[in-house]
Amino acid sequence: MSLIELYLKNGSVELFEIFRGTNIGILTLNTAGCASLASKILYTLKKLTKLHLWGTYSERCTLQLPATLQCISLQKVECSAEWLCSLLIALSSLDHSVMCELMDVVLQPCVEECGDDSQARISDSRSEMQLHDMSEIKVWVTNGSVELFEIFRGTNIAILTLETAECASLASKILYTLKKLTTLYLWGTYSERCTLQLPATLQCISLQTVECSAEWLCGLLVALSSLDHSVECELYDVVLQTCAEQCGDDSQARISDSRSEIPLHDTSEIEVLVENGSVELFEIFRGTNIAILTLKTAECASLASKILYTLKKLTTLYLFGTYSDRCTLQLPATLQCISLQTVECSAKWLCSLLISLSSLDHSVKCELYDVVLQPFEDASGDDSHVHVSDLRSEILSCDMSLIEIYLNNGSVELFEIFRGTNIGILTLTTAECASLASKILYTLKKLTKLYLWGTYSERCTLQLPATLQCISLQEVEC
Repeated sequence: MSLIELYLKNGSVELFEIFRGTNIGILTLNTAGCASLASKILYTLKKLTKLHLWGTYSERCTLQLPATLQCISLQKVECSAEWLCSLLIALSSLDHSVMCELMDVVLQPCVEECGDDSQARISDSRSEMQLHDMSEIKVWVTNGSVELFEIFRGTNIAILTLETAECASLASKILYTLKKLTTLYLWGTYSERCTLQLPATLQCISLQTVECSAEWLCGLLVALSSLDHSVECELYDVVLQTCAEQCGDDSQARISDSRSEIPLHDTSEIEVLVENGSVELFEIFRGTNIAILTLKTAECASLASKILYTLKKLTTLYLFGTYSDRCTLQLPATLQCISLQTVECSAKWLCSLLISLSSLDHSVKCELYDVVLQPFEDASGDDSHVHVSDLRSEILSCDMSLIEIYLNNGSVELFEIFRGTNIGILTLTTAECASLASKILYTLKKLTKLYLWGTYSERCTLQLPATLQCISLQEVEC
């Protein structure tokens, strides 16, 4: 019954007994009365992963949550601070990662709560929360309030999602008190300067679907640079507002000031990931000293190419996407590693990338994790064979001895790119890669080091080049 989503609006003891011990995966309780009745059998639902709640709740939460629960979602809920605190305490006792979604939660004021000692009970509940490890609870807030965010003040939650700019504004008053917060997800529309006070523990801020001003984004980057440790800034679907959309006649001046301010800060500890970019977005990073950049699409790489050479401290570039034609990336002289993660490309593009790397005149690693070469019929133009042949000849005339090639997933066609080249260091992370590479290994006339991973049986058939000085078996079963 794990694929059955059960929704109850009006229940009874007898009705809930029907479900005792079953393995339903998703349960929705539309009233507090239903939740009260369900509490007697909840702990017996051994495969329950999601619990959705509606209704009005007071006093202490008495739900006995099953160990399998992965997400509790409060949809339209009115509750006391005491009830919410005790729910969070119950979630912390699960001892595994669990999501707590607060979609539309309204806290009852103290005067509405039963008993003269309600304020004392709330204070006790908040104090009790401080004693529990809440680092496994992922909190998601869609509609918040000052009182709601005060519940989380000083707690050790590790992951927080704020679905609107209003939520972010309210949360900013307690963000710096979250001493174990590592990841912050943001949605919404942001203007003016970013005023988020980020905790020192933050490792990743992820802008999901965000519309913002250049001034706000610059302010965020400045705030991240002040953390003085490595932090990832993910820009998934970020749209910059035009100057005309921003309030005030001096918006252009403020944007100019913000952009000028960024190069004055050390942003080398910020790892930037861009999935959906624009010319305006990449201009924010022009001349900055970010060290690590991830581009999730070929379109992003094309847009970034206009400012890549200005990134004077860029050491690592991660690429995803589909690439054809010749590689036109202008790589900065500081680059130490280019990593092709999930990439489909033409032989022409890969050859021209290697030629660009050889021009750096220093040691550089080229990681090929999951690279698929397009067949020639997919390449543009009838003369694709001629272009590839010309580039192969050009590669053979280039000094590639400073390029360290790292292969995780290869093919016959991919290894043929390296036939006869003078690469100096080659890493093969699987036995299958080693088998494919064996056909061209002996042609690598300047190969000095070969690193192997993987599982090997039978007799070794590697044809080693005479130049080899070191073969290193890393994690090998043979």
